[in-house]
Amino acid sequence: MPWRTCQSAFAAPVDTVACLGDSLEVSSDTPWRAIQRLAAAGSTGELIVASDAIEIHVYLLDGRLAWATSSTAHNEFLRRLVEDHGIANDVLRDVIEECRRTRGRLGETLIAWGVATADQIRDALRCQVEEALAATTAHPRARCLFLPRRLEYALELTFRLSELRMRDAEAVPGSSDAAQAMVAAVLEGVPEALWVEVVERGKVVACAVRGALRPTAAIEELQNLAAEHSLEALTLRSTANGAVLGQRVPGSSGSVWCAVGGGAKLGVTSAVLAAAVGAQTLGTLTEPDDEPWCERADPGLSLMPSVFSSATRTSDEMVAGFMLADRGGPAGVWRGAVGLDEHAVWARRLAPALGAAIRDTFSVAVGSLLYDHVALRAIAGGNVYYGTLVSNGSTAVWLVLQTWASQGLGWALLQAVARQVGADV
Repeated sequence: MPWRTCQSAFAAPVDTVACLGDSLEVSSDTPWRAIQRLAAAGSTGELIVASDAIEIHVYLLDGRLAWATSSTAHNEFLRRLVEDHGIANDVLRDVIEECRRTRGRLGETLIAWGVATADQIRDALRCQVEEALAATTAHPRARCLFLPRRLEYALELTFRLSELRMRDAEAVPGSSDAAQAMVAAVLEGVPEALWVEVVERGKVVACAVRGALRPTAAIEELQNLAAEHSLEALTLRSTANGAVLGQRVPGSSGSVWCAVGGGAKLGVTSAVLAAAVGAQTLGTLTEPDDEPWCERADPGLSLMPSVFSSATRTSDEMVAGFMLADRGGPAGVWRGAVGLDEHAVWARRLAPALGAAIRDTFSVAVGSLLYDHVALRAIAGGNVYYGTLVSNGSTAVWLVLQTWASQGLGWALLQAVARQVGADV
Protein backbone atom coordinates (compact mmCIF):
# COMPACT_ATOMS: atom_id res chain seq x y z
CA MET A 1 0.00 0.00 0.00
CA PRO A 2 1.43 3.41 -0.90
CA TRP A 3 2.31 5.43 2.18
CA ARG A 4 2.58 8.88 0.68
CA THR A 5 0.56 11.05 -1.67
CA CYS A 6 1.24 10.22 -5.31
CA GLN A 7 3.13 12.84 -7.26
CA SER A 8 1.58 14.62 -10.23
CA ALA A 9 1.23 12.47 -13.35
CA PHE A 10 -0.60 14.92 -15.60
CA ALA A 11 0.36 18.42 -16.67
CA ALA A 12 -3.12 19.04 -18.10
CA PRO A 13 -6.62 17.59 -17.62
CA VAL A 14 -7.21 14.08 -18.98
CA ASP A 15 -9.69 14.31 -21.86
CA THR A 16 -10.12 10.66 -22.86
CA VAL A 17 -9.97 7.25 -21.25
CA ALA A 18 -7.86 4.37 -22.44
CA CYS A 19 -9.98 1.29 -21.77
CA LEU A 20 -8.27 -1.98 -21.03
CA GLY A 21 -10.18 -5.23 -21.51
CA ASP A 22 -13.83 -5.05 -20.52
CA SER A 23 -13.42 -2.04 -18.20
CA LEU A 24 -16.16 0.51 -17.71
CA GLU A 25 -16.07 3.77 -19.70
CA VAL A 26 -16.08 6.52 -17.06
CA SER A 27 -14.67 9.55 -18.90
CA SER A 28 -18.09 11.22 -19.10
CA ASP A 29 -18.89 10.60 -15.42
CA THR A 30 -18.28 12.93 -12.51
CA PRO A 31 -15.54 11.49 -10.26
CA TRP A 32 -18.02 10.50 -7.56
CA ARG A 33 -20.34 8.82 -10.08
CA ALA A 34 -17.35 6.97 -11.57
CA ILE A 35 -16.45 5.57 -8.13
CA GLN A 36 -20.04 4.46 -7.55
CA ARG A 37 -20.22 2.66 -10.89
CA LEU A 38 -16.82 0.98 -10.48
CA ALA A 39 -17.72 -0.21 -6.98
CA ALA A 40 -21.09 -1.55 -8.12
CA ALA A 41 -19.43 -3.43 -11.00
CA GLY A 42 -16.89 -5.09 -8.69
CA SER A 43 -14.00 -3.48 -10.60
CA THR A 44 -10.34 -3.87 -9.68
CA GLY A 45 -7.77 -1.27 -10.62
CA GLU A 46 -6.82 2.39 -10.25
CA LEU A 47 -9.11 5.36 -10.90
CA ILE A 48 -7.23 8.58 -11.64
CA VAL A 49 -9.10 11.89 -11.27
CA ALA A 50 -7.19 14.84 -12.71
CA SER A 51 -7.52 18.52 -13.54
CA ASP A 52 -5.24 21.55 -13.43
CA ALA A 53 -6.24 22.00 -9.79
CA ILE A 54 -6.18 18.50 -8.31
CA GLU A 55 -5.05 14.90 -8.71
CA ILE A 56 -6.78 12.00 -6.97
CA HIS A 57 -5.97 8.26 -7.08
CA VAL A 58 -8.49 5.66 -5.89
CA TYR A 59 -7.53 1.96 -5.73
CA LEU A 60 -10.27 -0.67 -5.89
CA LEU A 61 -10.19 -4.42 -5.23
CA ASP A 62 -13.26 -6.34 -6.42
CA GLY A 63 -15.36 -3.20 -6.01
CA ARG A 64 -14.03 -2.50 -2.51
CA LEU A 65 -11.94 0.60 -1.79
CA ALA A 66 -8.42 -0.21 -0.63
CA TRP A 67 -6.53 3.11 -0.73
CA ALA A 68 -6.89 6.67 -2.02
CA THR A 69 -4.82 9.85 -2.18
CA SER A 70 -5.49 13.48 -3.05
CA SER A 71 -2.95 16.16 -3.99
CA THR A 72 -4.87 18.71 -1.89
CA ALA A 73 -4.72 16.66 1.32
CA HIS A 74 -2.10 15.75 3.87
CA ASN A 75 -1.38 12.09 4.66
CA GLU A 76 -4.36 11.41 6.89
CA PHE A 77 -3.35 7.76 7.33
CA LEU A 78 -0.07 8.57 9.07
CA ARG A 79 -1.53 11.53 10.96
CA ARG A 80 -4.26 9.33 12.40
CA LEU A 81 -1.81 6.64 13.51
CA VAL A 82 0.47 9.16 15.25
CA GLU A 83 -2.03 11.62 16.75
CA ASP A 84 -5.01 9.38 17.50
CA HIS A 85 -3.42 5.98 18.10
CA GLY A 86 -0.13 7.04 19.73
CA ILE A 87 2.31 5.33 17.39
CA ALA A 88 5.75 6.93 17.65
CA ASN A 89 7.17 8.71 14.62
CA ASP A 90 10.52 6.93 14.87
CA VAL A 91 8.80 3.53 14.90
CA LEU A 92 6.77 4.50 11.84
CA ARG A 93 9.96 5.58 10.05
CA ASP A 94 11.55 2.19 10.74
CA VAL A 95 8.54 0.34 9.36
CA ILE A 96 8.38 2.59 6.29
CA GLU A 97 12.05 1.92 5.56
CA GLU A 98 11.41 -1.82 5.89
CA CYS A 99 8.48 -1.58 3.47
CA ARG A 100 10.63 0.29 1.00
CA ARG A 101 13.30 -2.38 1.22
CA THR A 102 10.96 -5.37 0.97
CA ARG A 103 8.17 -3.73 -1.08
CA GLY A 104 5.75 -4.75 1.67
CA ARG A 105 2.41 -3.12 2.48
CA LEU A 106 2.67 -0.55 5.25
CA GLY A 107 -0.60 -1.41 7.02
CA GLU A 108 0.01 -5.14 6.94
CA THR A 109 3.61 -4.69 8.12
CA LEU A 110 2.53 -2.50 11.04
CA ILE A 111 0.16 -5.27 12.13
CA ALA A 112 2.76 -8.01 11.61
CA TRP A 113 5.30 -6.12 13.74
CA GLY A 114 2.77 -5.62 16.51
CA VAL A 115 3.01 -1.83 16.17
CA ALA A 116 -0.71 -1.38 15.42
CA THR A 117 -3.84 -3.49 15.62
CA ALA A 118 -6.01 -4.32 12.62
CA ASP A 119 -8.73 -2.04 14.01
CA GLN A 120 -6.29 0.88 14.25
CA ILE A 121 -5.11 0.32 10.68
CA ARG A 122 -8.70 0.14 9.41
CA ASP A 123 -9.57 3.35 11.24
CA ALA A 124 -6.60 5.22 9.73
CA LEU A 125 -7.30 3.79 6.28
CA ARG A 126 -10.94 4.78 6.49
CA CYS A 127 -10.01 8.40 7.28
CA GLN A 128 -7.47 8.47 4.45
CA VAL A 129 -9.95 7.16 1.87
CA GLU A 130 -12.82 9.36 3.11
CA GLU A 131 -10.67 12.48 2.78
CA ALA A 132 -9.84 11.64 -0.84
CA LEU A 133 -13.47 10.82 -1.63
CA ALA A 134 -14.55 14.21 -0.24
CA ALA A 135 -12.17 15.83 -2.72
CA THR A 136 -13.83 14.00 -5.61
CA THR A 137 -17.20 15.57 -4.79
CA ALA A 138 -15.60 19.03 -4.80
CA HIS A 139 -14.23 18.67 -8.34
CA PRO A 140 -17.13 17.44 -10.48
CA ARG A 141 -15.53 18.65 -13.72
CA ALA A 142 -12.23 16.81 -13.23
CA ARG A 143 -11.54 14.06 -15.79
CA CYS A 144 -11.52 10.35 -14.96
CA LEU A 145 -9.18 7.61 -16.19
CA PHE A 146 -9.67 4.02 -14.99
CA LEU A 147 -6.77 1.57 -15.32
CA PRO A 148 -7.93 -2.03 -14.74
CA ARG A 149 -5.17 -4.11 -13.14
CA ARG A 150 -4.88 -6.69 -10.43
CA LEU A 151 -3.94 -5.22 -7.06
CA GLU A 152 -2.74 -7.12 -4.01
CA TYR A 153 -4.43 -5.87 -0.85
CA ALA A 154 -5.55 -7.68 2.27
CA LEU A 155 -9.32 -7.93 1.77
CA GLU A 156 -10.02 -7.38 5.46
CA LEU A 157 -8.36 -3.96 5.19
CA THR A 158 -10.62 -2.77 2.36
CA PHE A 159 -14.07 -1.14 2.48
CA ARG A 160 -17.40 -1.39 0.80
CA LEU A 161 -18.51 2.04 -0.38
CA SER A 162 -21.45 1.89 2.04
CA GLU A 163 -19.01 1.60 4.97
CA LEU A 164 -17.46 4.99 4.25
CA ARG A 165 -18.83 8.31 5.45
CA MET A 166 -19.07 11.04 2.83
CA ARG A 167 -18.33 14.52 4.12
CA ASP A 168 -20.37 16.37 1.53
CA ALA A 169 -19.71 20.10 1.25
CA GLU A 170 -18.08 20.35 4.67
CA ALA A 171 -14.84 18.88 3.39
CA VAL A 172 -14.35 21.57 0.74
CA PRO A 173 -16.90 24.32 1.43
CA GLY A 174 -17.68 26.72 -1.37
CA SER A 175 -15.75 24.85 -4.03
CA SER A 176 -16.86 26.00 -7.46
CA ASP A 177 -15.90 26.14 -11.07
CA ALA A 178 -14.87 29.77 -10.49
CA ALA A 179 -12.37 28.74 -7.80
CA GLN A 180 -10.94 26.04 -10.04
CA ALA A 181 -10.65 28.56 -12.86
CA MET A 182 -8.68 30.93 -10.61
CA VAL A 183 -6.21 28.17 -9.74
CA ALA A 184 -5.82 27.18 -13.38
CA ALA A 185 -5.28 30.81 -14.45
CA VAL A 186 -2.51 31.32 -11.89
CA LEU A 187 -0.80 28.04 -12.81
CA GLU A 188 -0.84 29.04 -16.47
CA GLY A 189 0.36 32.59 -15.86
CA VAL A 190 3.00 31.82 -13.21
CA PRO A 191 5.20 28.88 -14.26
CA GLU A 192 7.28 29.41 -11.10
CA ALA A 193 4.31 28.87 -8.77
CA LEU A 194 5.08 26.26 -6.10
CA TRP A 195 1.47 26.05 -4.98
CA VAL A 196 -1.78 27.92 -5.54
CA GLU A 197 -4.90 27.96 -3.39
CA VAL A 198 -8.23 29.73 -3.18
CA VAL A 199 -9.45 30.51 0.35
CA GLU A 200 -13.03 31.27 1.34
CA ARG A 201 -13.94 32.13 4.94
CA GLY A 202 -10.69 30.68 6.22
CA LYS A 203 -10.96 27.36 4.38
CA VAL A 204 -9.21 26.18 1.23
CA VAL A 205 -11.79 25.51 -1.50
CA ALA A 206 -9.42 24.82 -4.41
CA CYS A 207 -5.69 24.28 -4.69
CA ALA A 208 -2.85 22.82 -6.70
CA VAL A 209 0.61 21.81 -5.55
CA ARG A 210 3.74 21.26 -7.61
CA GLY A 211 6.06 18.73 -5.97
CA ALA A 212 5.79 17.87 -2.27
CA LEU A 213 5.42 21.42 -0.92
CA ARG A 214 2.43 22.29 1.23
CA PRO A 215 1.30 25.56 2.81
CA THR A 216 2.10 25.71 6.54
CA ALA A 217 0.79 27.42 9.64
CA ALA A 218 2.72 30.56 8.68
CA ILE A 219 0.61 30.79 5.53
CA GLU A 220 -2.55 30.66 7.61
CA GLU A 221 -1.21 33.55 9.71
CA LEU A 222 -0.75 35.65 6.58
CA GLN A 223 -4.20 34.73 5.30
CA ASN A 224 -5.81 35.57 8.64
CA LEU A 225 -3.98 38.90 8.73
CA ALA A 226 -5.17 39.78 5.23
CA ALA A 227 -8.76 38.78 6.03
CA GLU A 228 -8.85 40.57 9.39
CA HIS A 229 -7.82 43.91 7.88
CA SER A 230 -9.53 43.47 4.48
CA LEU A 231 -6.25 43.87 2.60
CA GLU A 232 -6.63 44.02 -1.17
CA ALA A 233 -3.27 42.32 -1.66
CA LEU A 234 -0.35 41.09 0.44
CA THR A 235 3.16 39.96 -0.51
CA LEU A 236 5.80 38.61 1.86
CA ARG A 237 9.21 38.40 0.20
CA SER A 238 12.41 36.69 1.35
CA THR A 239 15.68 36.98 -0.54
CA ALA A 240 16.60 33.45 0.53
CA ASN A 241 13.27 31.71 0.10
CA GLY A 242 11.09 33.41 -2.49
CA ALA A 243 7.70 35.03 -1.88
CA VAL A 244 4.11 34.35 -0.86
CA LEU A 245 1.43 36.49 -2.52
CA GLY A 246 -2.27 36.88 -1.85
CA GLN A 247 -5.02 38.78 -3.68
CA ARG A 248 -8.55 39.42 -2.44
CA VAL A 249 -11.47 38.60 -4.73
CA PRO A 250 -13.42 41.87 -5.29
CA GLY A 251 -16.81 41.93 -3.59
CA SER A 252 -16.13 38.67 -1.77
CA SER A 253 -14.48 37.28 1.34
CA GLY A 254 -12.42 34.96 -0.85
CA SER A 255 -8.79 35.30 -1.87
CA VAL A 256 -6.24 33.53 -4.06
CA TRP A 257 -2.70 32.77 -2.84
CA CYS A 258 0.49 31.37 -4.31
CA ALA A 259 4.17 30.92 -3.50
CA VAL A 260 7.05 31.44 -5.90
CA GLY A 261 10.75 30.71 -5.66
CA GLY A 262 13.59 33.20 -5.61
CA GLY A 263 14.06 35.20 -8.78
CA ALA A 264 10.38 35.22 -9.74
CA LYS A 265 9.03 38.53 -11.03
CA LEU A 266 6.71 39.67 -8.27
CA GLY A 267 5.10 42.41 -10.34
CA VAL A 268 4.11 39.90 -13.01
CA THR A 269 2.90 37.38 -10.41
CA SER A 270 0.77 40.04 -8.69
CA ALA A 271 -0.72 41.04 -12.03
CA VAL A 272 -1.63 37.41 -12.78
CA LEU A 273 -3.30 37.00 -9.38
CA ALA A 274 -5.26 40.24 -9.87
CA ALA A 275 -6.37 39.21 -13.35
CA ALA A 276 -7.40 35.75 -12.09
CA VAL A 277 -9.87 37.31 -9.61
CA GLY A 278 -10.96 40.23 -11.80
CA ALA A 279 -9.19 42.94 -9.78
CA GLN A 280 -7.28 45.95 -11.06
CA THR A 281 -3.58 45.28 -11.59
CA LEU A 282 -2.64 48.92 -10.87
CA GLY A 283 -4.53 51.86 -9.44
CA THR A 284 -5.71 54.78 -11.53
CA LEU A 285 -2.92 57.17 -12.50
CA THR A 286 -3.23 60.52 -10.74
CA GLU A 287 -1.53 63.87 -11.13
CA PRO A 288 1.70 64.30 -9.12
CA ASP A 289 1.06 65.66 -5.63
CA ASP A 290 2.55 69.14 -5.33
CA GLU A 291 1.78 69.53 -1.62
CA PRO A 292 4.82 70.25 0.55
CA TRP A 293 6.48 67.50 2.53
CA CYS A 294 6.01 67.51 6.30
CA GLU A 295 8.58 66.10 8.72
CA ARG A 296 8.44 64.65 12.20
CA ALA A 297 11.33 63.50 14.39
CA ASP A 298 11.09 61.22 17.42
CA PRO A 299 13.39 61.75 20.42
CA GLY A 300 13.49 58.00 20.94
CA LEU A 301 15.09 57.46 17.54
CA SER A 302 18.60 58.64 16.71
CA LEU A 303 17.70 58.80 13.02
CA MET A 304 16.39 61.94 11.39
CA PRO A 305 13.69 62.20 8.71
CA SER A 306 16.40 63.29 6.29
CA VAL A 307 17.12 59.61 5.53
CA PHE A 308 14.05 59.77 3.26
CA SER A 309 15.13 62.91 1.42
CA SER A 310 16.52 61.15 -1.67
CA ALA A 311 13.31 59.14 -2.07
CA THR A 312 11.09 62.22 -1.77
CA ARG A 313 13.14 64.13 -4.34
CA THR A 314 13.04 61.40 -6.99
CA SER A 315 9.59 59.81 -6.65
CA ASP A 316 6.21 61.36 -7.45
CA GLU A 317 4.66 58.04 -6.39
CA MET A 318 5.71 58.30 -2.76
CA VAL A 319 3.18 59.47 -0.17
CA ALA A 320 5.07 58.88 3.08
CA GLY A 321 8.19 57.32 4.54
CA PHE A 322 8.81 56.68 8.21
CA MET A 323 10.58 54.64 10.86
CA LEU A 324 8.65 52.87 13.59
CA ALA A 325 10.21 51.25 16.63
CA ASP A 326 8.59 48.79 19.04
CA ARG A 327 7.89 51.74 21.31
CA GLY A 328 7.21 55.37 20.50
CA GLY A 329 5.64 57.06 17.54
CA PRO A 330 6.59 57.27 13.88
CA ALA A 331 9.35 59.53 12.62
CA GLY A 332 9.58 60.49 8.99
CA VAL A 333 7.98 62.45 6.18
CA TRP A 334 4.53 62.63 4.57
CA ARG A 335 2.34 64.74 2.36
CA GLY A 336 -1.36 64.87 1.64
CA ALA A 337 -4.47 64.59 3.78
CA VAL A 338 -3.47 61.37 5.56
CA GLY A 339 -1.03 62.05 8.39
CA LEU A 340 1.86 59.99 9.69
CA ASP A 341 -0.12 58.65 12.66
CA GLU A 342 -2.76 57.13 10.38
CA HIS A 343 -0.09 55.49 8.24
CA ALA A 344 1.55 54.17 11.42
CA VAL A 345 -1.73 52.49 12.40
CA TRP A 346 -1.60 50.45 9.20
CA ALA A 347 2.09 49.70 9.73
CA ARG A 348 1.43 48.28 13.19
CA ARG A 349 -1.37 46.11 11.80
CA LEU A 350 0.93 44.73 9.12
CA ALA A 351 4.06 44.36 11.27
CA PRO A 352 3.28 40.81 12.53
CA ALA A 353 3.81 39.50 9.00
CA LEU A 354 7.47 40.56 9.16
CA GLY A 355 7.95 38.13 12.05
CA ALA A 356 6.42 35.16 10.22
CA ALA A 357 8.43 31.94 10.21
CA ILE A 358 9.66 32.61 6.70
CA ARG A 359 11.47 29.29 6.17
CA ASP A 360 8.42 27.34 7.32
CA THR A 361 6.32 29.45 4.99
CA PHE A 362 8.07 28.04 1.94
CA SER A 363 8.84 24.53 3.34
CA VAL A 364 12.20 24.48 1.58
CA ALA A 365 14.84 27.15 1.14
CA VAL A 366 15.71 28.25 -2.37
CA GLY A 367 19.32 28.80 -1.47
CA SER A 368 21.78 28.77 1.40
CA LEU A 369 22.18 32.53 1.63
CA LEU A 370 23.79 33.73 4.83
CA TYR A 371 21.84 36.98 4.60
CA ASP A 372 18.09 36.95 4.31
CA HIS A 373 16.14 40.15 3.84
CA VAL A 374 12.40 39.89 4.55
CA ALA A 375 10.01 42.58 3.34
CA LEU A 376 6.32 42.97 2.68
CA ARG A 377 3.98 44.84 0.38
CA ALA A 378 0.30 45.40 1.17
CA ILE A 379 -2.51 47.32 -0.51
CA ALA A 380 -4.58 48.82 2.28
CA GLY A 381 -6.58 51.98 2.89
CA GLY A 382 -6.15 53.20 -0.68
CA ASN A 383 -2.34 53.09 -0.54
CA VAL A 384 0.47 50.57 -0.99
CA TYR A 385 2.64 49.90 2.08
CA TYR A 386 6.18 48.52 1.85
CA GLY A 387 7.91 47.55 5.10
CA THR A 388 10.99 45.79 6.43
CA LEU A 389 12.93 45.44 9.67
CA VAL A 390 16.41 46.97 9.85
CA SER A 391 19.46 45.33 11.36
CA ASN A 392 18.64 46.05 15.02
CA GLY A 393 15.44 43.99 14.67
CA SER A 394 13.32 46.47 16.65
CA THR A 395 12.93 49.26 14.10
CA ALA A 396 10.98 48.97 10.87
CA VAL A 397 11.16 51.17 7.79
CA TRP A 398 7.91 51.87 5.96
CA LEU A 399 7.22 53.51 2.63
CA VAL A 400 3.75 54.44 1.41
CA LEU A 401 3.22 54.72 -2.35
CA GLN A 402 0.36 55.46 -4.70
CA THR A 403 -1.52 52.38 -5.92
CA TRP A 404 -0.38 53.05 -9.50
CA ALA A 405 3.32 52.89 -8.59
CA SER A 406 5.27 49.97 -10.04
CA GLN A 407 6.38 47.24 -7.66
CA GLY A 408 9.91 47.44 -8.98
CA LEU A 409 10.16 51.04 -7.80
CA GLY A 410 8.61 50.25 -4.43
CA TRP A 411 10.95 47.37 -3.63
CA ALA A 412 14.00 49.34 -4.85
CA LEU A 413 13.18 52.43 -2.77
CA LEU A 414 12.54 50.29 0.31
CA GLN A 415 15.86 48.51 -0.07
CA ALA A 416 17.77 51.77 -0.58
CA VAL A 417 16.24 53.50 2.45
CA ALA A 418 16.54 50.39 4.64
CA ARG A 419 20.25 50.14 3.83
CA GLN A 420 20.82 53.75 4.87
CA VAL A 421 18.78 53.39 8.03
CA GLY A 422 20.51 50.11 8.89
CA ALA A 423 23.92 51.68 8.43
CA ASP A 424 22.99 54.59 10.70
CA VAL A 425 21.33 52.59 13.51
